[in-house]
Amino acid sequence: MGLNEGKFTANSSFHTISASGMTSCVRNVYFILSPTSVIIRCTYISLHQSRYCIKRCERLPDMSGSYNIEPLAYKLNDNYSSEKNNDDIRSPEGIDVKVPESNGTPFRGMGKEELLQHSSKPFWRRLRMICISIILLGWLALIITVVALVLIYPKCKSPDSRSWWQNEIIYRVYVRSYKDSNGDGVGDLDGVTSKLDYIKDLGVGVISLSPTFEDDGNDGDFHIKNHMKIDDVQGGDDALQRLITQAHGKGLKIILDFVPSHTSDQSEWFQWSEAAKFRNDSYRNFYVWTETPTNWKSVYGGDAWNTSDVRTGESYLHQFLHNQPDLNLRSPQVKDELNDILVFWLNKSVDGFYIRNSAYLFEDYDLRDEPKLQNAAGDEYSDYNHIYTKNLPEIYDMFARWRTTADGFMNRVLMADPDPSSSEKEMMKYYGHFQRDGVQLPIRRRDLAPDCGGQCIKDYVNGWMDNLPAGRWPTWSLGDEMTPRLATNHSESFIRCFSMLTMLLPGTPVLYYGDEINMVDLSMSTSETSRKQPMRGLMQWDDTPNGGFTNFSTPWIGIGADHQTNNVKNQSAKGDSLLSFFKNLTTLRSEDTFRIGDYRPAIVDNSVFSFVREFDGKKGYLVAINFGNTAQTRDYTTAHSTIQSKASFDLTTGGSQSFDSDTDVDTSSLALGPMQGVAVSWDYVAKEL
Repeated sequence: MGLNEGKFTANSSFHTISASGMTSCVRNVYFILSPTSVIIRCTYISLHQSRYCIKRCERLPDMSGSYNIEPLAYKLNDNYSSEKNNDDIRSPEGIDVKVPESNGTPFRGMGKEELLQHSSKPFWRRLRMICISIILLGWLALIITVVALVLIYPKCKSPDSRSWWQNEIIYRVYVRSYKDSNGDGVGDLDGVTSKLDYIKDLGVGVISLSPTFEDDGNDGDFHIKNHMKIDDVQGGDDALQRLITQAHGKGLKIILDFVPSHTSDQSEWFQWSEAAKFRNDSYRNFYVWTETPTNWKSVYGGDAWNTSDVRTGESYLHQFLHNQPDLNLRSPQVKDELNDILVFWLNKSVDGFYIRNSAYLFEDYDLRDEPKLQNAAGDEYSDYNHIYTKNLPEIYDMFARWRTTADGFMNRVLMADPDPSSSEKEMMKYYGHFQRDGVQLPIRRRDLAPDCGGQCIKDYVNGWMDNLPAGRWPTWSLGDEMTPRLATNHSESFIRCFSMLTMLLPGTPVLYYGDEINMVDLSMSTSETSRKQPMRGLMQWDDTPNGGFTNFSTPWIGIGADHQTNNVKNQSAKGDSLLSFFKNLTTLRSEDTFRIGDYRPAIVDNSVFSFVREFDGKKGYLVAINFGNTAQTRDYTTAHSTIQSKASFDLTTGGSQSFDSDTDVDTSSLALGPMQGVAVSWDYVAKEL
């Protein structure tokens, strides 16, 4: 057989000899090959009595060619004894013999123990550790890579959880002017109930009611005698309950005004407080009393202190009218009573409250005189710096207390009216102060100049959005019963643009009744303390003598001179009317992108205000509005990365530039006429790395 490889088969002529009585192992065995006396040395070990494992066979020098193994030929290593013990003779069975030509495979044929012995040497241990480390580091790098890809790769995000007061439009109704249901010339709650279908069709979801509580009969909305009773002129408690029930049946919410700063002087609380003779009387400190009046002034002029005819030598505070004494909200009993009022109406399924005169809840504890403004020469309210009577930090604590009460009932909301002269930064505290939640919706009163253009709108929007605390929700007021109507000072084209802006920005818009049909202020003279104000004219339902408001010959207030042509009935029949535009606008606002989408400013300059609303998996929208007096063309594709060069037309305010729903809009060269806005959209495009 060949020298390099052979198969030794056990037979009686093959013997091995143990050395020095060592029966378990023979270190070296020499095989004599024929025809020459050349020797092959094999080293092997015994693992069991009759099983052998060859460790290594090697030929001695000058051996070549093929030979036959001569049976019975052997020679012992000189290091071993030549004594032979028959018990130590072994016959290897089926032992594979491979004679290497080189030393390239020195460990082939080793037994388990010797392999373990060699593998425990420092070199092999280090080699194994290096290999294991490389494998582990490779796996770790792979895991890190996968996690990093998962984190940074663009993906569809989940929409934020939005409450109803974030998704809906608030419709502010001055109840006395909306609809008279019983023919007495005064609007009432049943009148509002009769118009729920109209309100629903308009696309709003929340009705905010003007004060309807029992009053003292004086000419004003805040002469409240009883905060837990609806005035009979408004229909009483049953009328409110009918309104709530039917409104909820149509998916509408009801918000009541809450006036915690003062009451009527005919209120039982004030009568009890004025009559209190002893310091331990529970109602004695229900209002703000003093024996040493300060220099404080009333908002409506004159001193803010009125001398009592009953409590000798004492005066009570009234920041507004003399018959509207200020409650002392530092009194724990007053706080409890006000909280009970909230709970009372919440238990009747009211959906929220609008906190009125909210900047005037507290006065300085030490009743210090207020400083005059620099260069002020007079002695009027406007001549003083009202650091001790307005916007005191204690008001934020009250908001937090009332918020806790409202949150105890499911899905309720608090609104409030910050002082219009306060800065945006000051108004932001209404949302919460010192890690405590305040009201959800501070309503900033609209205050736009008659010539408001692009820069004016930019300041109006950015002043709120740039100061908005994280996680809070903006509000946009189009009007209320304290502000001149939009149409009084602005053109219809501006109203359309401003409405598109406020309806499609993130936030909750507040629409004042009648603004949807372009009602203007009444031409009348009145006292600022009277409830008869120009912006509170009768709702113009049709072209009948009283505009469909009442059959009574003499309503409590007048109606607009244009009511025969400008009314709900006429505008409903015209597809291009302001009323139809409002309905189209509220429909567009109900799209998911506007309800839950992100807000991204686009081009904002002295004429154009534009922004993008987008959300993963939803259509993207560009809203571009030209508030300037001249036509403007812009390339919007460079303003934000997701704006597509070709977009679909959705809605326009109307104007000199026409748009066609069948023709794509080129956003790289989008032209808008003076006082014109447009909303365009494109299908969602997945983001790539």
